[in-house]
Amino acid sequence: MSIYNKIRIIFLVSLFFVTAFFISFFYIEKSQHLQQIEKRYMQTSLFLHKHFRQSIRHNTEVDFSDATVKMYLQESDFRLLPDKKKIRNIRKHAHVLKQRKVLRSRFEILRMKHRLYLSLENPNFELLLLDTQEQTQPWQLLLGYLLSLFFLILLYVWLTKSLKPLKTLQTQIQKVAEGDLSVSVKSNKKDEIAQVSNAFDDALRKLESLINSRQLFLRTIMHELKTPIGKGRILNAFLEENKLKEGYEEVFGRLELLLNEFSKIEQMLSSHYELHLANYNAKDLVEQALELMIMDEETLEKQVQIIEESPLVISTDFTLFPLALKNLIDNAIKYAPDHSVEIRISKEGIMLSSKGVQFTDNIESYFKPFHGKGEGLGLGLYIVHNIMEMLNLNLSYEYVDNKNTFNLIKLHI
Repeated sequence: MSIYNKIRIIFLVSLFFVTAFFISFFYIEKSQHLQQIEKRYMQTSLFLHKHFRQSIRHNTEVDFSDATVKMYLQESDFRLLPDKKKIRNIRKHAHVLKQRKVLRSRFEILRMKHRLYLSLENPNFELLLLDTQEQTQPWQLLLGYLLSLFFLILLYVWLTKSLKPLKTLQTQIQKVAEGDLSVSVKSNKKDEIAQVSNAFDDALRKLESLINSRQLFLRTIMHELKTPIGKGRILNAFLEENKLKEGYEEVFGRLELLLNEFSKIEQMLSSHYELHLANYNAKDLVEQALELMIMDEETLEKQVQIIEESPLVISTDFTLFPLALKNLIDNAIKYAPDHSVEIRISKEGIMLSSKGVQFTDNIESYFKPFHGKGEGLGLGLYIVHNIMEMLNLNLSYEYVDNKNTFNLIKLHI
């Protein structure tokens, strides 16, 4: 799960709890407010019942519109409604908030069009009083909720904006992974992301410098080696003995071919090599690999046996793939007791097998440069492994019937 998704979840949970808090607080306030209203209405109801009982006790006519009642109702913020038609309409359409029995009377608190009413229904009288007290809305509570909501949104935007450089850094790192070392992730900010970006940029600049130095070193060596080869060929032209002349020419050709191989390997390992993929017959690729070894036909027949069980077409690079095959064939011939290799082509892929002792370590350890487990520099399988990865091919190894076997199989993605 990404950091952005985690932040979204945190803010959604925070929003839920803030909303739940304000809703709970609103209902608590509403309940307390209704209790206060009920208490005030109950006091008024008891006063009206008291006035009724006193009138009965003194054998006087019950009058709820006398001065004493009017003064009490006015002080309690109530007004007696005399219009019977209006009273019936209110009782018919109003919403009952509270209902109970009080001294043989039915006590009700009614709401209609944002106004509250006190209704008393007794066997001897019926009253409906309008509550003239202003009903305040919970604006402060609503304002507090909106401010909290605004603060959460502002905090979310600020955090996501602060993490935006991470996406830029991720994009630049992806470019570096693709081989572009010219990108820069320098930042003039002071936060932790900027510190990571600047540290990565410093490491990138050092890496770029090391790669450039390595490339310059290798190219200088190759250039310096080409000079004596060129001079040797010029001098070789003046030799009179043809056999000796042909031998030297073959040596110089071999050296020049090796330098070209080194150049291709250098480009490949520095990620500057551009693949040129096309469909090729596997047998043609094997023959091209043998051409790179400069083997005469007699030696080729003795040391290399090619068996084509079925035609195989591979989409690959005609420069790199034969170079990988050449290194595998060269290793097989070098380390086999009989100095021979069998190359088998089938629908599954290309298999190279040669007699010899089994590798002492895991095959992955031989894919590292300069592993020192053989007689050479330990670069052969390292080069082959890198080329196979570039060409999306799988290189597997097994030891069967006292033979070291390598399989080159196309990966399925």
